[in-house]
Amino acid sequence: MRDDRVNELNRARLSTLEPGTGNLGRRHVAACREAGITLLVTQAYRDMDEQAALYAKGRTEPGRVVTNARPGYSWHNFRRAYDVAVVDGGQVIWAGPEYVRAGEIGKSLGLVWGGGFGSIKGDLGHFEYHPGMTLARARSEAGIT
Repeated sequence: MRDDRVNELNRARLSTLEPGTGNLGRRHVAACREAGITLLVTQAYRDMDEQAALYAKGRTEPGRVVTNARPGYSWHNFRRAYDVAVVDGGQVIWAGPEYVRAGEIGKSLGLVWGGGFGSIKGDLGHFEYHPGMTLARARSEAGIT
């Protein structure tokens, strides 16, 4: 994948997030690039239907389980999370030490890194930002009961 295409996709996807999360996402991508790591934002905002489809994978639909979050219980649904993959030599790579380094860089910027989740092992490409906010509050503010 060409750098200009990665940059275009990152801009488009990060623009779907609430401003604070989107700005931190842009800073994160830039800081990783300065460290020699190219990140591709693969997911950002997800509506409830998208979340439901992902949640069904490995449960009621074919495939492996990819999320433990039902619709309304993912920070993606509230425009406060994004997922990344590492791009090396134009190819997406799904594992490697670059993910840990990207996680460290994200945490240094104030992001919550999925690699530190105790309940979900291996969510190394997930980042979120919701200072002082709980999912219960986000759900309430969105009118979700």
